[in-house]
Amino acid sequence: MSSPLVERLDGFRLPAGDALLVVHGQGVDDIFVCRDHGVRGIEELLWDVLHDAGFTRIVYSSLSRPVYFRDRRSRDLTRRRRPAANRGGSNLMRAEFSGPLGRRILAGGAATDSAAAGTLLGEAPAPTLTDQHRVMLLDHLMRQAEHRTAVVFTHAEESLRYEQAGRTLAGALAEWVEHAEDRNLCVLLFRRDTLDDVEEFVRELRRVPRLETYLADQRGRSGGGATAAIGLPSAEELERLVHDVRLRAGLRVEEWNELPLVARTMAAAPERARNWRARLRLLAREKRSLDVAELRRRQWAGGSPQDDRSVTDRIEAMVGLGSVKEHLQRLRWRAAADAALCARGLGREAETGSPHLVFTGNPGTGKTTVARLVGEIYRDLGLLRRGHLVEAEVPDLVAGVVGGTAIRTHRTVDRALDGVLLIDEIYRLTEPGRGGFGSEAIDTLLTRMENDRGRFVLIAAGYPDKVEEFLSANFGLRSRIPAANVIHFPDYEPAELHAILLGRLRALGLSWTPALEELLGEVTRGLHATRDRQFGNARAMRDLADALKDAWAQRVRAVVSEPLEAEDLPERYRAHIRGPVPPVDELLAELDALVGLVPVKEMIRDLVYRLRLRRSHGGEPFPPPHLLFVGPPGTGKTTVARLLGKLLRSLGLLLRGHVVEVTRPELVAGYVGQTALKTKEAVRSAVDGVLFIDEAYSLSRGSEAGTDYGKEALDTLTREMEDLRGRLVVVAAGYPAPMETFLETNPGLRFRFAERVSFPDYSGTELVEILRRMAHDREPPYVLPDATVPKVRRWLDRQRRAHPEHFANARTVRVLLERMEARMARRIDADTPAGRPLEFVPEDVPDGDW
Repeated sequence: MSSPLVERLDGFRLPAGDALLVVHGQGVDDIFVCRDHGVRGIEELLWDVLHDAGFTRIVYSSLSRPVYFRDRRSRDLTRRRRPAANRGGSNLMRAEFSGPLGRRILAGGAATDSAAAGTLLGEAPAPTLTDQHRVMLLDHLMRQAEHRTAVVFTHAEESLRYEQAGRTLAGALAEWVEHAEDRNLCVLLFRRDTLDDVEEFVRELRRVPRLETYLADQRGRSGGGATAAIGLPSAEELERLVHDVRLRAGLRVEEWNELPLVARTMAAAPERARNWRARLRLLAREKRSLDVAELRRRQWAGGSPQDDRSVTDRIEAMVGLGSVKEHLQRLRWRAAADAALCARGLGREAETGSPHLVFTGNPGTGKTTVARLVGEIYRDLGLLRRGHLVEAEVPDLVAGVVGGTAIRTHRTVDRALDGVLLIDEIYRLTEPGRGGFGSEAIDTLLTRMENDRGRFVLIAAGYPDKVEEFLSANFGLRSRIPAANVIHFPDYEPAELHAILLGRLRALGLSWTPALEELLGEVTRGLHATRDRQFGNARAMRDLADALKDAWAQRVRAVVSEPLEAEDLPERYRAHIRGPVPPVDELLAELDALVGLVPVKEMIRDLVYRLRLRRSHGGEPFPPPHLLFVGPPGTGKTTVARLLGKLLRSLGLLLRGHVVEVTRPELVAGYVGQTALKTKEAVRSAVDGVLFIDEAYSLSRGSEAGTDYGKEALDTLTREMEDLRGRLVVVAAGYPAPMETFLETNPGLRFRFAERVSFPDYSGTELVEILRRMAHDREPPYVLPDATVPKVRRWLDRQRRAHPEHFANARTVRVLLERMEARMARRIDADTPAGRPLEFVPEDVPDGDW
């Protein structure tokens, strides 16, 4: 159809070779302000369309008006004239003639015309045409080939539900689908928003089965088949409506240069033109001027009444998102150039760029806000009529029954027509357990993207790696969303989070003390440093602001002039506040209490001094280093690792400071692909704490089958150590020589482990002191007198010389203590008084080997 009367008919096509056309949508029950500035209803609009298409007889029908016309020619081609032989006054036709009333004829000129034709252009309605006769007449007209005929059911729902001749009408519709004259057309007007709603209505009737199957067949046809949707008015149509009300009712428009913006704002609201006409007439009666502020003040349009900024200004006002803003500006000017070329009749040979987009990023990074702005950008450029945003997730697309997914997906797309459809976590469509329904949803989306090209913009959103994997597996989507249309939303930086938090507090009407603002800066830095994939970014700031308000409200008890103070900060956020560095001796008291370990103590002491230096000069804390603990067994590596977690937490370098101890079996699986998952699981359990890998060199050995799953674990560990730097400390422990082999396994390991800490063998004196402390810690405590020490020294020296490969320092001391306790038990009478101290004597020390 060339030169449609109104924008809502752009793309409207009469079917070729079909006898039925199903028309639906909110526009069916609306008025239309056409390009010629005429205001028409759906019946008049359809008459123009059908007449221009070559239909010479256009017949309308409804329950209240069985048969009527909008032009005299259609009436004259339809009504039956009495045969000449009966003009003498007989009220019966000849036997060979019959009509909707049988052989009867209603006498009288006007009455005769009315009986034959229902209502003729404003004449009195027919008093005698029954439902049965109406259907018979319409069926007769649909079968005629002499005059090209269109029959329009103006209220299809009422005709199908309440028609007394329902079986006759159902049969007629079935005949028209199969055998009607192919030049004729029946138009069914449904006041249902979507084709799904029409199908559901017809299915529930259970009385028009052929129409039910006919509608289902249209789904797979290009262009939607013999169906047409008439939606809500465009900005151009509403601008003409403003002029109509201005001329007819005296509507005031002060700023004429803002009228296009006003019309676009009106078009973004899901309202019919008839509703807007009533609203504009109300403004005229109240002598109010039409502008965006007035629309928002009356809540007739989206947005804040105080925010009348342009899309460009709102983009620039967003916190952070520098790369996203640059991409949006490129998108805006590219679309503007395409629109300008088309307006000048240029660039028609080249395809315009795909409007569909991909947003990747973590939650709360502004994807939904930007999606709404994209809709407004495309609307302002004339690429979308409304530019509204419809948010959807996988459950909005996928059903658990056969056929339900297509219906659900179609319904979601229908809601987004002329706007933007944002599908969050779209990759979940391919998750296992969907039974193929996810693929059905994707196929349906692809069909609608092709059939409704230019009617909506799809934005697929989610985590970067998962979205990329999803698109790579779906060529149809990848071909429709080029790489240039992928926009990454980075996490907000700490300063940006802080600004978002303060903005939220202002929006809540709160004030705060300078001390609290400084604390909140520390909290946002801590939240950023400890974030993971689930971190909510701006949402997390909103949650924090709401928590602050709740605590403040409990404290001030409705005295709202009181500002927020530091005490209003909930306890769960206080872990992110950096306190002063405790005195070195206090921090290292527990470590200093250990026997020996001088190199270890020096390394920890240097770490504390560095941190204290940075904080005293206003610097930021450094990420705690990954460590190699190298030394023979029993030299305190595990004990120090456990103390290290608590120490780093006290220094504010780790949020939790817990220690997760693993060996090869906790990191390496026996099947391809499972080791990486197992290693990641262990690493994630240690986030914000210490992962202690004992005998780490065992990971550098391949399995007995020759498959080096240990290397896979090391490769995964190396990546995780870098990705989680500042949130994880990995301590790899083992014997000196094998640990060198361990470092050679992966080139990145040597650079990841910045500190190498040596744990030397204990001296004889240190071993004796360890034995003395172990004995004292027993219950009951034992005493190691000086007279017994020489024999203990000789026994330990002899074991170190005789079994150097098995000598385990403190572990060997523990074995000795157990032997000495057993010999004491045989020596001391069980009836010894309880208060008497238990002392080891030289005879309790074994004479032989262990």
